[in-house]
Amino acid sequence: MFYKLKTKLIEKNIAKKNVSNPFNYESAESYELSKDASKWINNSYYFSAHEGDKSFFCRLGIRINQIETWFVILDGDDKYCLKEELFEVGKSPLKVIKENDKWIISFSGEVIHNDKEKVSLTFKGEFTSTNKYLDFTSDMPPVRMAKAIAQEKWNKSFFKELENVSGQTHYEQVGSLNIEYSVNTKEYKYSLPCVRDHSFGKRDWNYMNNHLWLMAVSPHGQFNYSLVSYPAISVLEVGNYIKDNKTNYLISADLDFNKIATGNNINEISLNVKLDNGEVINVIANVVDTTVYHFQGDEYTLIENIATYKINNETFKGILEIGFNKDKTRIFNSRNIRKFKR
Repeated sequence: MFYKLKTKLIEKNIAKKNVSNPFNYESAESYELSKDASKWINNSYYFSAHEGDKSFFCRLGIRINQIETWFVILDGDDKYCLKEELFEVGKSPLKVIKENDKWIISFSGEVIHNDKEKVSLTFKGEFTSTNKYLDFTSDMPPVRMAKAIAQEKWNKSFFKELENVSGQTHYEQVGSLNIEYSVNTKEYKYSLPCVRDHSFGKRDWNYMNNHLWLMAVSPHGQFNYSLVSYPAISVLEVGNYIKDNKTNYLISADLDFNKIATGNNINEISLNVKLDNGEVINVIANVVDTTVYHFQGDEYTLIENIATYKINNETFKGILEIGFNKDKTRIFNSRNIRKFKR
């Protein structure tokens, strides 16, 4: 009873706040770190493009003291991967800039080919949006955050702790990525459906307990399921499904949390997602490639899997990202996952 009342109260407050503080897309697109920013402030650009036997993802996590950098190409039987994860400011081989309405990705440096040999690779990607942006704060149904907050024990310290998960901007946009790259004098060109992700604000990886992100794209749509656990919020689930240029949002999901509570990578996953239009979609993912990243001296491990998807028996491809705090006892705050109200 109290849970339902708390949910309704929080849902109403979130909806009111979203109306009074609308997302400013133009401002977010031009965000840059201030010169006196804290080392905990992050400005992160992520691109993930997939179709058939080809995949590409990169991430540029800009901080005042270092640059977190990912770069992976999977092209048939060939994988090209940047092994270095951290660079000094201004020295990352990966660059991301906006030119008019397009985002330009460039890379020039040494990568590892199939975990064996070093090769020199140059890359250029041009992202063009095909859909309106999706803001994870204002566009997601308020009931999702409301349920997450309502099942926690409310007291003064809880609401103080809750401040640690607020204040970050996070939005996505679906589009296409035109790719050109060359390695060993050979040149490759193709275009893939792509999702770009931009987030900025405070990000202390050690504050996260664990997370899961499922993201799949095809020429006809996109799927997203995001789950995260913090000390303040034991479980928060959000998501969306785009089909025929129409976006619907996750109302509930039946993912078995036991599957991801082991603190280990997984090879496959399945779930059913109920959307706000009443439709229920079946999602099945199978991992085909894995790259592991480490944050803040191994305080947090993030595993970026590339996966094939079947969504209502339609073919998609994307990523299955899973991460864990070094302290595995913190997964879901060590709570009984069968008792979560979802």
